[in-house]
Amino acid sequence: MRARLKTRHYCEAVFVLACVAAAALSGQLNLGYIGAHGYTFAVLAAGVMMGEMLPVKIPRRDSDGEIVLSTSFSMALLLAGGLGPAIVAQGAASLVQDTVARKPFWRARFNLGQYTLAMVAAFLVMRVLGVHTDLGSTHPFASSQLPVVLLGAAAFLLVNACIVSVAVALHEEEPILRYLRNDFFFIVVTAGVLLFLAPIVIAAMAYSPLLLPLFLAPMFAIYNTVWRGARSDHAARHDSLTGLPNRLAFQDGVTAAIDDCERGVMLLMDLDRFKEVNDTLGHHYGDLLLQRVAERVREDMHEDDEVARLGGDEFAIFSPGGDGQAGLTLARRIAESLRTPIEIGDIVVDAPASVGIALFPEDGTDVSTLLQKADVAMYRAKETHVDSTLYEERYDHHSPAKLALTADLRTAVDSDAIVVHYQPMLDLATSQVMSVEALVRWQHPDLGLLLPGSFLDIAEQTSLIKPLTQRVLETSLLQTAEWSRSGIDVAVAVNISTRVLNDPRFVQGVTQALDDADVPPARLKLEVTESTLMADPAFAHSVLEELAELGVTISIDDFGTGYSSLAYLADLPVDEVKIDQSFVRRMAAGSRETIIVASTVDLAHHLGMRAVAEGVEDPGLRPQLQALGCDAAQGFAISRPLPDFEATRWLAGAQQFTTADRPVRLAA
Repeated sequence: MRARLKTRHYCEAVFVLACVAAAALSGQLNLGYIGAHGYTFAVLAAGVMMGEMLPVKIPRRDSDGEIVLSTSFSMALLLAGGLGPAIVAQGAASLVQDTVARKPFWRARFNLGQYTLAMVAAFLVMRVLGVHTDLGSTHPFASSQLPVVLLGAAAFLLVNACIVSVAVALHEEEPILRYLRNDFFFIVVTAGVLLFLAPIVIAAMAYSPLLLPLFLAPMFAIYNTVWRGARSDHAARHDSLTGLPNRLAFQDGVTAAIDDCERGVMLLMDLDRFKEVNDTLGHHYGDLLLQRVAERVREDMHEDDEVARLGGDEFAIFSPGGDGQAGLTLARRIAESLRTPIEIGDIVVDAPASVGIALFPEDGTDVSTLLQKADVAMYRAKETHVDSTLYEERYDHHSPAKLALTADLRTAVDSDAIVVHYQPMLDLATSQVMSVEALVRWQHPDLGLLLPGSFLDIAEQTSLIKPLTQRVLETSLLQTAEWSRSGIDVAVAVNISTRVLNDPRFVQGVTQALDDADVPPARLKLEVTESTLMADPAFAHSVLEELAELGVTISIDDFGTGYSSLAYLADLPVDEVKIDQSFVRRMAAGSRETIIVASTVDLAHHLGMRAVAEGVEDPGLRPQLQALGCDAAQGFAISRPLPDFEATRWLAGAQQFTTADRPVRLAA
């Protein structure tokens, strides 16, 4: 509201200033030319009128701009007949066009004022520099005065451009200098070229006024060329499907916005179910969905926000001046808007979206970096099944720190820097330790001992997980062999990821590691998660069957958090399930978690499997788990993961875990 009020006041001021300027120069407004040169005035005035009535719509950043072809003829009138005839012709044409277009009267007054002030500026520049229009002469100026005439045209262009730019900048609440900077080239190559045609019109008129109508043809050609050029430029910078700016226009817009703001938020949005709509309903409905999404995104934007479709179902928004909380608020508003079902044709579909947020300047100072960081955050949102997420470096596998860590890990995999800690698993019925779980650690030369959360994601992303798993497998089996020679007979469990299980050479690697360590296959337990099994069920089934034939024990890790069906689980050669710690830790009498644990234990036993409770941190949970029939337990209440030498002492009985009734006994 304030912006519109400022604009109205400014426009009224322009009109008043034009009236004052015209009154001050009333002695120069000699209208005698109109009667003395009626034919010439009529032709030039007709050109002004035609140019005003046929404006060229130019698609700009936020709305259609407009150029008129009248300035060539009005400038020619200024040169040939003086200030009065030029103002009369241009003013009349402007008022007629505004009336036909049904523009508000205050805008019509503004247009009249801007043209009058531009004419006065051109007139004064030429008059000060010695060019006087010679009314009635067929040569209004000499050829030597052409540079001054061009300076007068430049003054018209500059004053007119500045007056209009200030009005637009006030209306859009945009910095004036920024608007001028972004539109200067456009102004010069359109209005400037038309103004500089005025001397050519005068030259033709000096030869014969009968030639003036012939200018209609080149003016029409200019009109057509400018129109086509504008449409071509629009097509090059906008998405043809949604009408939103494309990546190129978005980069330019955000770069300009960054120059003028101290803070900002970059949002990258991706539709979660677009592929499903495309594959099920066809590309036509997919295109309609993108159009509806673009409309809803536009509705949630502020005037100074930049929005674009980058390609596919990806949309980007840059909101200047916001912080992290503002970015989350905007992202949630967009996501909430898209959760409302969308009608496309005669079908209603859901279009939930994931939004990643990066902050300027904290996460990046240029468009490419901000988009990259927002992309990382967006995929994190998808992984965690939330609407929106702020960028965090720990999830960015392409950050400088992660790239350096990746290079270090590549070297560490083939060295002694990769170490294994072992966490015992207690048999609840016999109080014996039957097996230990091998947990990888990285002894980094600069960062110290790193836990798996610091580098396993990097290993997964770079395929280093395969050699890393093989090294853990070989190291833990060699340790198992050493324990066996010392009279400590325990099995060792090794975690296997999706990439590793789906590697065609994995079974061969397991066989080779068992042979090299001279460990019986029954002493090796491989732990796989439900999500790992479901990534490629058929292949996983064949691999597990092959491993089971070798005599390797198969365990389902983190059971209860995946999506495997009971029928599929029953068909697998699985020996035990490990109940996820998220259920075990929250066990209490009568709680839902206790019911889940009891049901899982019962299910495992009916399928002929052992049930193991993970995350046992409270010693008081042991009798409760025993009462539920759970077979084994693992967690800090029994032992933390230990380095190989400490695990050896612990297993040998140097450190005993005393329970309520008897100490832990080692398996014989």
